[in-house]
Amino acid sequence: MNNMRHSLLLFLFCAGLALGACTGRDSADWESLRKEANQLYGEQRYEEAVEVYERALAVATDDNRLTLRQDIIDCYQVLGRQDEVRRLLDVQMQEAHAAGNSKMEAEALMTLGLQVYDAGDKAKGYDYMQQAVGLMEKQRSAVTDTADVDDALFLLAYYHNCLMTRKAEDNDLREALEHTKAVESCITGTSQPERAENMLVRALAWRAYLYCETDNTVQADSTYAVWQQHLPVSITVERDICHYLMKRGRYEEVLNIQQRYVDWVREKKGEYTNAMRTSKLSMAEAQAAIGRDAEAYCLLKEAYEISDTLHTRQAIENAQELAAEHHDREQQEQIAAQRLWIAALAAMLGIIAAAALLYRISVVRKRGDKTMAAIVRDMTPTQPLTSSLSISSERNRFLAFDTAVNQGRLYAKADVTRDVLVGVMAVDSNTFSRIIREQSGCQNLNEYLNNKRIDLACQLLKEHPNWSMEAIAADCGFQSVRTFYRVFKGLKQMTPSDYVKK
Repeated sequence: MNNMRHSLLLFLFCAGLALGACTGRDSADWESLRKEANQLYGEQRYEEAVEVYERALAVATDDNRLTLRQDIIDCYQVLGRQDEVRRLLDVQMQEAHAAGNSKMEAEALMTLGLQVYDAGDKAKGYDYMQQAVGLMEKQRSAVTDTADVDDALFLLAYYHNCLMTRKAEDNDLREALEHTKAVESCITGTSQPERAENMLVRALAWRAYLYCETDNTVQADSTYAVWQQHLPVSITVERDICHYLMKRGRYEEVLNIQQRYVDWVREKKGEYTNAMRTSKLSMAEAQAAIGRDAEAYCLLKEAYEISDTLHTRQAIENAQELAAEHHDREQQEQIAAQRLWIAALAAMLGIIAAAALLYRISVVRKRGDKTMAAIVRDMTPTQPLTSSLSISSERNRFLAFDTAVNQGRLYAKADVTRDVLVGVMAVDSNTFSRIIREQSGCQNLNEYLNNKRIDLACQLLKEHPNWSMEAIAADCGFQSVRTFYRVFKGLKQMTPSDYVKK
């Protein structure tokens, strides 16, 4: 009886300790887990980061849950898992609304609106984006701390900028014009004028053009005069004003700006790029408007030569990829055949079946050779395949893929998906992952893309130290400034702001 009593007391004591540990859990638990997850995120180990963020989410409360869920959404955006992003955004909006956290609810609404708009449902996408603007307006009125006010204003300016560009693309010019004014109104009220400069200059350039499109030339010229007061600006920002200048017949200025941009592109990216082609076409249009038909013809010819070169290069790369794919398939068949022979010799059984299978493989291979030759011949109708196109190592496949990613700046496109990149390499998903890992020196696709994005970010930070971090992040292909900061700090061991200072 005494032993039973002692056992019961020991059990109750242990249960009390466990209960005390559970009820005594505080914010340190989720904070330490989030710190661990942030470390994994900085190392581009996004799948592992999601697992730790979710463990932190399970023990967090109130607004901390919203912060952690936003971290998870950022991870899924980097991983390109849009279905998961959509599911979590719905949950985030509901919980943020219930908690009265307008900022988090607005971020979820804007992200969802852009996603829905890009998917083709523009009306619904605009509705979500407008709701995000309304919530951030309320948030701006509610906060009093200077840093919080600035944060709300820059987010609101970014939201209006998103609406401005999409309204202009949809030819809703008056609505787009109103959003340019809203952008300026937001950033004028901040205590960080240098951070606001880039966003302001772009808004002014768009506004001048939109005034022209709505036949309000007096206002357009007045806006252009304000834009000039902000000179000098970077050549990529200055180029935005060319739409206004063309509408106002100031063709020589267009030629000067585009020529500076052409020189910059040639130095940074080479002669044969889509950016170079676009500028050549713009210059040809300006020369033709002036009446210089010979110069316009030369520029058009150069632009079409760039197009032909890009198409030819793509055809050659496609042919190389097809040849490499065929070679990989041959190697896999050879390995499979060797395994069959080893198994047959070891077991001393199935020799006849193995021989029949090898004969079948050789027949399929011969048919594949003929089919592949026809496909490759069709891919490059303008020139015969040279011996260089028959190079079929995985290294050449990766180099062709890497060239396409760099020239097309695919890494800087926030909406690029894994499936698209797998299609560029023209392999199955598993082979794609292996080639990226073995040939790039990176652990996975996300690390490969983020290395390129951060290299571009460092270049932009050096060349344009006054640009806002929002503009840098967007130009480099990041879904959010928060993601940009984390990846940058993980790779460079410092924040972008510290990088600019050093």
